[in-house]
Amino acid sequence: MKFRKAVSLMSAMVMILCAFSACGAQADEIETETSVLSDAETEYESEEADGEYVPVTIENYNRTVEFTEKPERVVVLTLNSAEIVAALGEADSIVAIARNCNTVEDILPEYYDDLKDCDFPDEVNNGIPTLESILSLAPDLVICNSYYFNAPQIFGTLEDYEENGIQFYITEGSYVTNCTIENTYNDIRNISAIFGKEDEAEALIDSMEERLETVATTVDGQESLRVMSFDSMNEDEFTVAGGVGLAQYLIEAAGGTNIFSDTDSQFLSVSIEEIIARDPEVIVIHAYTYLGDEDAQGKIDYLYNTAELSEVTAIKNNNIIVVPLFQVNPSIQNVDYVESLAAAMYPELFE
Repeated sequence: MKFRKAVSLMSAMVMILCAFSACGAQADEIETETSVLSDAETEYESEEADGEYVPVTIENYNRTVEFTEKPERVVVLTLNSAEIVAALGEADSIVAIARNCNTVEDILPEYYDDLKDCDFPDEVNNGIPTLESILSLAPDLVICNSYYFNAPQIFGTLEDYEENGIQFYITEGSYVTNCTIENTYNDIRNISAIFGKEDEAEALIDSMEERLETVATTVDGQESLRVMSFDSMNEDEFTVAGGVGLAQYLIEAAGGTNIFSDTDSQFLSVSIEEIIARDPEVIVIHAYTYLGDEDAQGKIDYLYNTAELSEVTAIKNNNIIVVPLFQVNPSIQNVDYVESLAAAMYPELFE
């Protein structure tokens, strides 16, 4: 019972500290006034000519945004997006990062030194940066997810920032309901266009695509295993990945079959009985690393110590893996999730 109470408290904290992250709640229940815009609608003309910045126009969050100068002071409100900026060689432009549901230990080694010290000021309210705290940093660009705008009384509105000369880039994966890794690629391309780093973006995307293709080739012809993506708990209900959105895409990219792929939610609550009936062969636990090691371990202990689950195939065969929450949200690390899950399902192919 201790674990059930703890995870219930954890879920409440996550809803606040993650600024309504889709991995702590059903993202399709979060209302926005946006619609998906194709990458083809974005005009890229940002390559610098003779050292001069060429303006770029981007379609983002149901609006057209023009950048006439290269950003020099950037505030990033997720580590996921900060990694993209660092991968493009623009880490020096970042003045502060809000770590959201992540910790510095989640940062990829190649970007760790560039990002580990970019702390955000303490002026936050229930985990959400205040308008005043961001204005105090005097950024010319803020990169964030759309969920912050669900708390305008704390975070402010786009108009508040525009009145102060601050531009925004809002990540596609946070407002496109049925997002895939293509939206991550779009974010990489859009952010690179803002900085005039298109070549770096294409090299990064090529690398990600090659790694995914390696996984696809390796698992080709294998029997697809039943997978459950276990995000969190609230009393007797499990929050799991549904059949819509990025987690669903990542499971399929690894060669698995999401046992809740027939649902139309990104994340949903299910009972023990539903899990038993669908009998996953592999369980992927999302680790909320900012809560410490006890988060993942508590979930593992609950699975193994709940008698009703003892005959579930994944538990009988000890086929449970842990991945950081970082890798489930749109990011460069989406490929790491796919590789880890594929290796857990078909270890003999990845030795």
